[in-house]
Amino acid sequence: MKVLVVGGGGREHAIVEALHRSQAEIYAAMANQNPGIRRRSKEILLGDVTDVERIVSWAKGHGIELAVIGPEAPLERGITDALEAAAIPTVGPSREAARLETNKEFTRTLMREHRITGSPQFWAFDNLAGFEEFVNDSYFEFVIKPLGLTGGKGVRVWGEHFSTKPEALAYGREILEKNIGGTARFLVEEKLVGEEFSLQAFCDGRSLVPMPLAQDHKRAYEEDKGPNTGGMGSYSDADHLLPFVTRDEYERALETMTKTVDAMFARDTPFKGILYGGFMATRDGPKLLEYNVRFADPESMNVLPILEGDFLDVCVRLTGGNLPSNVKFSRKATVCKYVVPMGYGSHPKAGEQLKVDEESIRRTGARLYYASVDERGGHLYTTTSRSLAVVGIASDLGAAESISEEALAFVAGNFYARRDIGKPEIVKRKVERMQKIHG
Repeated sequence: MKVLVVGGGGREHAIVEALHRSQAEIYAAMANQNPGIRRRSKEILLGDVTDVERIVSWAKGHGIELAVIGPEAPLERGITDALEAAAIPTVGPSREAARLETNKEFTRTLMREHRITGSPQFWAFDNLAGFEEFVNDSYFEFVIKPLGLTGGKGVRVWGEHFSTKPEALAYGREILEKNIGGTARFLVEEKLVGEEFSLQAFCDGRSLVPMPLAQDHKRAYEEDKGPNTGGMGSYSDADHLLPFVTRDEYERALETMTKTVDAMFARDTPFKGILYGGFMATRDGPKLLEYNVRFADPESMNVLPILEGDFLDVCVRLTGGNLPSNVKFSRKATVCKYVVPMGYGSHPKAGEQLKVDEESIRRTGARLYYASVDERGGHLYTTTSRSLAVVGIASDLGAAESISEEALAFVAGNFYARRDIGKPEIVKRKVERMQKIHG
């Protein structure tokens, strides 16, 4: 089957490898020439992945039979609607259903109207006077969120990114003046205290089939310090939960997502694609931080390598509205660590050469996924974005983390990676923190 994959990052390389295992004939549209995706593809289209008309025309010309959309930006532009109008079934929501990610206020309002549990208190502002009144009267810590897409870098949290009322007002003013997130309006939500986790699920419009939980690490530096990034790495455990998430908390998070899908169906905008809930485990149970409407990056690299069976068949059945009742994943732990340019998160240094010993990485048992690299004259160079990821896979978390570290030793050059991701002592600290929160 001829399958189009849109996007050129680590997430899309993981999608391509999973499709390749299913003997799909891959065609890729991407902004950068990802060497891993290029090798697996029959043909590639380089250029802006939000140029919907160009991509659809190219897909029609190549007789594409199925499409899988990686990033959120083309979904916001309506790429699924356009591909399906061209009779190409697509793993990805319609533009209207994608609002679960592309408009945070839409999601919160939907949850309130349908009485879906797991939403924190929220307020919306489109003028500084109203926000100033709120800030002056507030007696609790809060989070400021632009409504639209900001590449995971727009959310500011009290105590982490700002710590005074004047700083909060300054960021509110900046959002309104610069239209951060695409509009002069933003949300304020109560600050949640706990540990974050990611729950991804296949969705065919009616039913939801979950994948193993993972925990992403957004902050640039070890000990969860430094600026927010697109994600420095992630881990998942062999029981498909996380050490600090109980079975009951998992079920409650899944119920939030299931009821959201029911609400989308009820309003005649069914959600078909990958729904990914970013949750916070709190003293009061799991709370939804935000939805994303595509595979997570990097958490896709935790789940797709351990998916058993035929990924292509799952995709076909998803687009046809008849997902299987469950999708099997190996009972393995995984640890994903990103290699990024020095200064990533603030002033990334592009143009540094990376040497990757692919054969030695393969021998460790780790998986290698390329992301944003420049390939010139047979050599790889950093860009301003994440370069590549290695994923250790083993029967337990400690062994998976060791394999990821072993694999990193076969990447040479001037780069940075967070070495603490998935380390047993760090995970133990998270468990202890949640035990304190629960009292």
